[in-house]
Formats: sequence, structure tokens, C-alpha cells
Amino acid sequence: MILEESTISFQEKPLFQRIKFKTPLQVSGKMDNKACFFYTIKGAFDTFDSHGAVNIGPKEGLIKKCGNYVSHLQEGNWDGLVIYFYPDVLHEIYKYQTPKFLEEQTQTMSSGKQIGNKLLDKFVDNLTIYFENPNLMDETLALLKIKEFILILLKSEKHKTTQQFIADLFTPDKLHFTSVIESNIFSSINMQELAFICNKSLSSFKREFKKIYNDTPSHYIKNKRLEYAAKLLCSTQKTISNIAFEVGFQDITTFSASFRQKFNNSPSGYRLNQNRK
Repeated sequence: MILEESTISFQEKPLFQRIKFKTPLQVSGKMDNKACFFYTIKGAFDTFDSHGAVNIGPKEGLIKKCGNYVSHLQEGNWDGLVIYFYPDVLHEIYKYQTPKFLEEQTQTMSSGKQIGNKLLDKFVDNLTIYFENPNLMDETLALLKIKEFILILLKSEKHKTTQQFIADLFTPDKLHFTSVIESNIFSSINMQELAFICNKSLSSFKREFKKIYNDTPSHYIKNKRLEYAAKLLCSTQKTISNIAFEVGFQDITTFSASFRQKFNNSPSGYRLNQNRK
């Protein structure tokens, strides 16, 4: 549930948005022909998209490209900022002088996590006056603020990610179905949410999955998770509960029962036998 929302628009499109959510909460969305930057002021969330899962905490940000996404907002209420990027706005900003990085060949990028720094934190703080007085933000100032924000991101440790992010908005890429699946196998995401990220209904998602993998999504993903869990049991000293959550299971009981069904042994028994060998 939204507790508070304030939006600064540009040409009738949201450009800067401050949102406070009552948590826990699960939200999903679709970004067509645009991308955005999420910045957490308070709280934390897990987000899932075609590139996999990312956890974002206070004073951290996330670059998200066009496409579907699902986010799980954790306990403690969430307060954050969303900055939207549109190809036509970027073309307007750089119409007189195209930055060199936009002319460079880039590769497909994943969602980029940005660790907060003084420049980024100060930029977010300075936007407060415009949320309180949105009439102060005219179109010229809006373009300058977006350009300033891009320059700040280009000074961060993740500047290469930012370069690719901006360049990709001019020529967006499309990920293959299998790339989405493989990126999310070990994520704590349900089948309905995974289908949404693939931009398909649940029924069409299952049909497409069966055609490519010759298996059902639930059976294939569970097997992959259990195989990876078996590998972790043999190669690490991590606790069984930690391994269960790491490979995508929601509780230790379900994990243990599924593991015993596949390997005819408990996780602890399997680890002991393999260590003896």
C-alpha cells in the first residue's frame, strides 16, 4: 500500500518520483520503452527481472532496463526515489553533442546495483525542494537535472554499467527465453512471477518451457536447485538451512523432503557419505 507519493513530471510523463510504501509488499510492473533508477532511502527490497535477483538496501540504488519485473519489499516500510529515463528525453539532452560512450559498441548488461556515495546521496537530498514545490521544476531544469544525475552515475564505481545502460536505451536488446530462466533458477520467485517476467501468461509460459526444455517448469527448476544444493553440501561448510535458501527453497522442511526424494538420503546424510568417499 502506498503511504505517500510525490511526482515531478516532464511533458506529462513521470520523471522523478518519491514513494513511501507500507510493507511487506509485493509489486510488479512493466516498463515499455523506458528504464529507471530505484534508490532506497529507507528499507530494503529484493527485485527479480530477466537478469536474475538483486537485493537493495538503504543508500543503494538499482538501474533497471525496459521489461517486466517483480519486487518483494521487506518488513520495515520502504521510502525511496525513482528516476525515469526515456529515449526521447535522452535524445533531447544530447541532441547537440552526443557523448562518446553512446557511440561505442556495448554488450548486453544486467540490472546494475549502485552503492550510494556522497554525490548520489546529495543529489537525492536536493530533490526534496522540488517534490515540495513541483512548480519550480520547468522543462529546462528537468533536462539539466537528468544530465547531472547521469554524470554522477558516470563517476561511480559502476560507470561502465551506466555507459551501457544509457547506450542500450537507444538500441534496446531483447533477451532470449532461456536466458531469463537460467538467471532466475535459484531465485525465491514463484512460477506466476517468472511467467510475468517472461512477458507471458502462466499457461503460455508452461507451453514454451515444455517446448524448449522438454520438461515442466516446476520439475526442471526443482531438479536444478537440488543438484546445486548437493554440490554445495560437498564443497562447502555452509549450514543446510543456508544452502536451502541459497538455492531457492522457501523452507527447510520442503527442501529436506525434496532432497530425500531425489537422492534417497537426507541432506546431512548425503554430506556425510560424500565426505567419507
